[in-house]
Amino acid sequence: MKRNVKVFGAALDASDLGLAIQMKLAYLNRLVNGLIEESDFLDPYDGLLNLSKLLKRDFFKKIGKFPIESWLTPKPRLMDIPLINQLNYQNFTNEGNLKNCSERLKEFVQKEIFPDIPLMLGVDHSLTGGVLTAISQEVGNDDLLVIIFDAHFDGLPASMTLKIAEYVNDHPQVANPLILVNNPLQFEKLNLKDNYTCASFLHYLLKQETILPENLIIFGCQDYPNEEYRSIDNSGIIEFVAFFDELECSGVNFIPINEPLEMLRSLNQTLKGVNTNNLYLSFDVDVCALKEVIATRFRNVIGVDKSTLINATHIINKYKKSKNVEIKGLDIMEIDTHLLNKFFPKSNRIDQTIEVIDDYLEALFSENLS
Repeated sequence: MKRNVKVFGAALDASDLGLAIQMKLAYLNRLVNGLIEESDFLDPYDGLLNLSKLLKRDFFKKIGKFPIESWLTPKPRLMDIPLINQLNYQNFTNEGNLKNCSERLKEFVQKEIFPDIPLMLGVDHSLTGGVLTAISQEVGNDDLLVIIFDAHFDGLPASMTLKIAEYVNDHPQVANPLILVNNPLQFEKLNLKDNYTCASFLHYLLKQETILPENLIIFGCQDYPNEEYRSIDNSGIIEFVAFFDELECSGVNFIPINEPLEMLRSLNQTLKGVNTNNLYLSFDVDVCALKEVIATRFRNVIGVDKSTLINATHIINKYKKSKNVEIKGLDIMEIDTHLLNKFFPKSNRIDQTIEVIDDYLEALFSENLS
C-alpha cells in the first residue's frame, strides 16, 4: 500500500525561559510599531512552506496545522500580551499541559493522518511523544525503531537537571550542555517540577513502554557523561552518571558527539543489531546548532555540521532499504521561528536551517523524489 507523507505544523512554544519570552514581546513591539508586517510567517510550518524548495514537491502533502492557542506559539497575537509572562508559562507546564497537548496530538495523528506518514514541523520537542504514541499503538513497541538526532538527551527529570546546575554553579570550570542557566537561583525562580517537558518526555515514553530502550538511538547528544563527569565525587553527578549507565544497560543506544567518522561508524554498527520493520525519525535541529543551523531554540552547544547529519541519513536510508524497513513517521523540531533564514550582519552569517532540512529530507527520501 502506497502511503503519502502528510506535512503539518505544530508550533507549541511554551518555554518559560526569559529569552524566549523577550523574543515574543520584541516581535509584538515591532508589530505594533509597524516595523514588520503581520503576514510575516508565524511559525516553522509557514516559514518552511514558503521558503523550502523540497517541501513544494507533490510528494509532500501539506495538510495545515495542529491547533494551538496563539499565546503558546512563537509569534502570538497582540491581544495575547497580558498572557505572555513567565508565571503563565510556568503554570502551563507545571499543570501537565504539555502532556495534554501530546495526547491531543496523538488523536490528531490517528484521525487526520493515518494510514499515511506524519511529518511534523514544530517547536517544542515534547510533542514528538504524541506522534510516537500513536505510531507505537499502531505497529507495536517491539517493532518500532526510534532514531533521534539531538544535542540533548530529552529524558532527564528536572530534579536531576537542577542538581547538576547547582554543582556547575559552584564549579564554573565544569560545563554541561544540558544546563541552560548556570545560576541555581534562576532555576528555583523557574519553579521546575518533574513533569513531562521537552527535556524529559523520553523518560516518560520509556517508563510507559511506549518505546523500548533497545529500539532507541540518540545521535549527537552532548550531555552524555564523559570521563570528567565520571570522576566527580558529588552525589548529584554520581546520580546523573548512574542514570545514563542504567539506560545503557537497559538497551538505549547513545552516540555522543565525537569525530564524525567515529559517530557514523557507531551508527552503522548499531543499526546492524536492530531488527524492526518500522522506523520513526526525530530531528531536533539543535544537533547542528551554531554550524549551519542558527534558528534553534537551544544554542548552548556547537553541534555537528551538515555533512555529518547527511552522511548519517544516508546510512539510515541504506539500512532502511536493505532490511525493507518502512518509515512510519518523522518530525523536525525545536526550530526558532524568529531566527529562521535571518542574516546576522555582525558575524556575516545567514541561518541555513531550511537548506539543512531540505538536504536531510532529500537524503531520506531520495528514491521517492527522483
